Amino acid sequence: MAKELSSNLLNCACHQHANNTIQKCVEFLPQENIQFIYRSLCGKVKMLSSHPFGCHVIQKALELCKDLQIKYVLVTEIVESAKKLSIDPYGNYTVQLSSGRNYKVVRDVAGRDMADKGKSKVVDEDPRSNSRSSKGKPKEVWEDDAAAAALGHRRCDRSLFLGVLQEQDDLGSEVLAPDNQNVPSNAGTNTDPCLPARQSSSASSRSALESYVEQHTQPKVDVENLSAQSSSSTSSSSVKKFAEIVAIQESCMHALIDPDQELALRLWNQSLEDMKNYYAPDVEKALSGEHQPTTNAPGNGGISVFSQIQDSSGGLGNIHNSGRVVSIEVDSLLEQIKHPVDHHMRLIYIKGHIPAISVDPIGSRFILKKLDTATTGEIIMLYNEIMPHIHTLIINVFANSVIHKLLDYGPAVYTRKLVDNLMGHVLDLSLQLYGCRVIQKAFEVADTDQKIEMAKELGSNLLKCVCDQHANHAIQKCIEFVPPHHIQFVYRSLRGKVKMLSSHTFGCHVIQKALEFCKDPQMKHALVTEILESINELSVDPYGNYVVQYIVEHGDPRERQIIVMKFDGRVMQMSHQKHSSNVIEKCLIHGSYMDRKRIIVEILCAAGGTTADHLLGMMVHEYANFVIQRMLEVAREWQVDVIVNLVRRHEAMLAKYPHGRHVIAQVEKVVNARAGLPGSVVPAPPQFP
Repeated sequence: MAKELSSNLLNCACHQHANNTIQKCVEFLPQENIQFIYRSLCGKVKMLSSHPFGCHVIQKALELCKDLQIKYVLVTEIVESAKKLSIDPYGNYTVQLSSGRNYKVVRDVAGRDMADKGKSKVVDEDPRSNSRSSKGKPKEVWEDDAAAAALGHRRCDRSLFLGVLQEQDDLGSEVLAPDNQNVPSNAGTNTDPCLPARQSSSASSRSALESYVEQHTQPKVDVENLSAQSSSSTSSSSVKKFAEIVAIQESCMHALIDPDQELALRLWNQSLEDMKNYYAPDVEKALSGEHQPTTNAPGNGGISVFSQIQDSSGGLGNIHNSGRVVSIEVDSLLEQIKHPVDHHMRLIYIKGHIPAISVDPIGSRFILKKLDTATTGEIIMLYNEIMPHIHTLIINVFANSVIHKLLDYGPAVYTRKLVDNLMGHVLDLSLQLYGCRVIQKAFEVADTDQKIEMAKELGSNLLKCVCDQHANHAIQKCIEFVPPHHIQFVYRSLRGKVKMLSSHTFGCHVIQKALEFCKDPQMKHALVTEILESINELSVDPYGNYVVQYIVEHGDPRERQIIVMKFDGRVMQMSHQKHSSNVIEKCLIHGSYMDRKRIIVEILCAAGGTTADHLLGMMVHEYANFVIQRMLEVAREWQVDVIVNLVRRHEAMLAKYPHGRHVIAQVEKVVNARAGLPGSVVPAPPQFP
């Protein structure tokens, strides 16, 4: 069982359930039979110690490992990263365990008791004093082992930045990365007490430095034999000086990779202090022992914290169809986003992991929020990372909203590149729930030639798109944003199918959009004619009635007149029907005087003028009562009086019905309007032909 787990040990150690199995394996199997597990952990201790679940596996291994050499290797990795792990939400527990239980292990194997603090002398050549005076002697800096541990063994970082200070004095305000700066070292210095006798401190420093520099894509620095020995009488000034150097180096490293190079250059030209306060505001204080840095501070969380954990494959992590992010580094970033220390996180901090972060619900919301304040460089970074995975991300429930909003933020050249990546897939994406949203946005922001190309792709299967619950929205955007003379094929495809599409759940919306944006009079007349020929059928249809209402409201007077004439003898019946009653109301509101008169007279005289029972029936009907209320608003005075007197005579009976009470309230508003009282409905003035 243990061997089967070891085939994918890293994923198991970082899995919320499988990590418990690994712990039980370490606890209950004979130690000599699971040496391969400990060997698999070597080299990954820092990464796993910072992981929510991996930290438990490391602690269990430190507790139960009986092989002193392997245990020493594990503890050494923790000691080398003590500073970073100490401020990590999970790594700090591993540091506590290492310093408490395993301190003696390091002493026994290294041959020296680390608890006894001795003095050592580090001879560093101060580049600034050397540049000003060629007679200056190397400056002696006394350091304490405890200070070195608190500083996280940042001696290689210090040497990396010495060259930056030298070039600052020589070149003034020019921003130059350190390149091939040799740091003087003491010949014959002892090996680092924290390392085995067979491994020199220079090799350890060089390895750590190369890893650090490669991670941040900076030029390599040649560091030779930089070592330090313990001292119990370190002066506070030397520690502060070292902390200042590290803080300046951190700010330089962050400035070099900041996409907003204009801001970085402006801060550099102002002063090193301004740049340090922006990119590394807490580093100097933390290294000086004043307080702990905030892990999400600008320029601090982006590299020092977020870039520590590496995927076992060295990649960005895999994005599965379920949206689960496998990458360990991405898990750490998401943990920082979910539980932020402050609100200074920027998009640059998740550089290299945009696709994986965007498929997470909280990660996508973080990106959407930060887009509002993102720099141009950060927006370009998003485009560059998303475009290679566009076809996967665009159909993801969370990532599609990131792409949708990103299209609003240009620059135009990158928007065009992204839309170009969609070509050839427009039809398939339009038929998909989340893909259609991005296609709709693309019709809004794309260049005209791209819009025409997308429209042609949709036109290859237009009828399917019009009747699809998702693609019909893409067709509507196509009709709205593509110049009409470029999509005549769309209107021609609709001809002969208007009645069928007007009665369709989704097709009715496309027909209304076509009537709204069609600029060709002949084409528009042909579409309207098909509707008028089936006006009575469409008026009672659950979806077709909306198309008829659109023509009544936005059509020509001649078209409204034809519609009302086709309703002759059917007004009473239509007023009692759910969908057609809405059409009658629209005719009363938007029709001419003669159109209204035609409808009102038919209603008042439906029983031959001998009885008003049909009007009382309409007043208490769930649909027809709205027609009566609309008549009170638009009818002439004598017609209103007929309804008002009828309501007064039968008010007691009408009050028993909920819809009858609505008619009574409407009558009161009309009467109050005549008396000039507030809160009343003013009847519409009559319109004469």
